[in-house]
Amino acid sequence: MDNIFHTDVLIIGGGAAGVAAAVAASRSGLNVSLLERNAYLGGKATAAEVGTVCGLYEHNIAGKTVYAVKGFAKEFAEILQKKSGTVPLYNNEGLHYLPYNTDAFKDICTRMLSENKVHVLLNAELSHVVLNNNQIESVSVTSNKTVMYVKVKAVIDCSGDAAISRSANLTTLKSDTYQAAAQVFYLQNIAEDNEQRLGMILMKTLRKAIDENKLPGYSDRVYVVPGSLKNNCAGLKAGIPLDVTDEPGNMDALRACAVGFINELIGFLVKEVPAFRNASLLRIAPEVGTRVGARCAGKYILTANDVLNCRKFVDAIANGTWPIEEWEQHKRVKMRFLKPGDHYQVPARCLQSNQIENLFMAGRNISATDEAIASARVMGTCLQTGYAAGMMASGMLKQTPEPVVINSIQNQQL
Repeated sequence: MDNIFHTDVLIIGGGAAGVAAAVAASRSGLNVSLLERNAYLGGKATAAEVGTVCGLYEHNIAGKTVYAVKGFAKEFAEILQKKSGTVPLYNNEGLHYLPYNTDAFKDICTRMLSENKVHVLLNAELSHVVLNNNQIESVSVTSNKTVMYVKVKAVIDCSGDAAISRSANLTTLKSDTYQAAAQVFYLQNIAEDNEQRLGMILMKTLRKAIDENKLPGYSDRVYVVPGSLKNNCAGLKAGIPLDVTDEPGNMDALRACAVGFINELIGFLVKEVPAFRNASLLRIAPEVGTRVGARCAGKYILTANDVLNCRKFVDAIANGTWPIEEWEQHKRVKMRFLKPGDHYQVPARCLQSNQIENLFMAGRNISATDEAIASARVMGTCLQTGYAAGMMASGMLKQTPEPVVINSIQNQQL
């Protein structure tokens, strides 16, 4: 059969977790391939232009930025910070985060995979999974209208929506609806040079407009992307008043709803707010930002109690510091914080399928409840779970005892 190739480890998804997993597996000396549905790397970080990396630092109300991560996550963050020309920021609640440049994020992902000799397939969609005796034997992929068949030894699903489990009819952790989505867009010619003041103007103006029935009730779910105000241009993140579901066509409907709301919002701001009097739309990010989707079912399911009680695990492979961050329809964000200076841990079992021996998960796809993934989905945690999954897949293929692999991950990351 034509268009067949073999790989030791196949990564599904080229976001933060997928890149980390690919680098880890390649550094272990394995042949690694990565599939990405977009024409570029970075996942939601670049397609939805999230704008900040969260989960890298301790929750610290004193204002001192301290890394909560080590290993590859810190390595990636420091390269990204330097290439973006940014510094970590923090808010009044003690949350620290790193603004980044989207092009820099893309470039770093591309360079890292190239340097580690990872075979990358862009514009690639998973279409079929072949199972044999509780193992993934192969997958079929469509890329640029060409169907390819990939023989695999191990698979790491970093798709963010349980692509492998859904294709293979495996058990998934899912809901009828997920957290509210958002759309990032950029305005130019803003007459305000202070980001905090711009945020306050926006919040007060929209609240007043809702009270006076000039805008719909959901219109106050608009935020300035931290660190984005430069040269009279700023990124804004708007909540989309439409449910996120697994139904076909949902993403297209979300996008259409977002574009309609953004145009309405800009018209109002230009007419009513002096700071936006000469503003105009610069661009809209290519994709809607979805925060949570279906996830693979693992050997352990991380819970909200694990997160909020800062639970530690013997088989821990990642540290989590971000609060449970819940975005509901028609409401502003709700945060449930961890104890300042403390963290929870993600066990290796959340990265292992409970049904398929050679299937691992990372990033937004780890085995966690809706509440727990609302913390663990941030990029600082995704970089850690991705790298850990890459090491775990390599350890399995090299028949290294699992405790030895986990100890190695802990020495590097914790």
